[in-house]
Amino acid sequence: MDNLKNTIDFSDDDDEVEEVHPPTSKPFQCQDGTYKRQRKLTSDVWAEFEFLEPDTNGVLCCKCKRCGQSYNAGSNIGTGNLRRHLDRCKKRKFRDVGQMILDCGSGGSGLLTSRSLNFDPTMFRELLATAIVRHELPFQFAEYEGVRKCFTHSQHDVKVVSRNTIKSDILQLYRKEKLKVKESLKCAPSRNALTSDFWSSITTDGYLSLTAHFIDDNWCLQKMILNFSFLPPPHTGLALCNHVCSLLQECVIQKKCFLLL
Repeated sequence: MDNLKNTIDFSDDDDEVEEVHPPTSKPFQCQDGTYKRQRKLTSDVWAEFEFLEPDTNGVLCCKCKRCGQSYNAGSNIGTGNLRRHLDRCKKRKFRDVGQMILDCGSGGSGLLTSRSLNFDPTMFRELLATAIVRHELPFQFAEYEGVRKCFTHSQHDVKVVSRNTIKSDILQLYRKEKLKVKESLKCAPSRNALTSDFWSSITTDGYLSLTAHFIDDNWCLQKMILNFSFLPPPHTGLALCNHVCSLLQECVIQKKCFLLL
């Protein structure tokens, strides 16, 4: 035969010769010596697999183009196992289109916007509260029209919060950071030196700031603000002493202090 142009089938019953033209796709040889054409490939999974030479039993196999995993490619097997492999193949360097969710923008604008599957609303609110505290912004910052448009543009289904919700988030963030400060002071190997600062507002209200200074495990000087609290009159020495002692008991470091300035 010349390059498998024709396949001659000799029948045992008579000497009739049947000429079979091979399909456009490359045929493969079975165990009995006959040639069988490949079926038409209609599934999209075959773009990620390539066919192998049939084994000694004439079983047709294929392998993944990325990881090299081989599977049976027989017509009676189906493509379910191949699709499952593509979902868990670790060497695929791109996301399937089905993993990206495209939706129309709000207001009937017809613009397509993408939604990140990794968006965490809790983390978003925590970052917003941290930004307001760090940059000394008002609680109403979360209600600014321009700011809300920026939020909805980056994540169209984000739940925009009010200033009261931001206030609650900041108080919750304060309690969380306060626990971290307590744990740091508790684990510090050295004693704490305290400094205080008394401040009066324009309305003559008194406030007291208490800061702790200590040496950490790496012999680095650290300082942490323990409290900034309202101090009602009278501002006598006894009142200041009682107020500072109550703050130290709250931080559970009253037995680890050796100096107060």
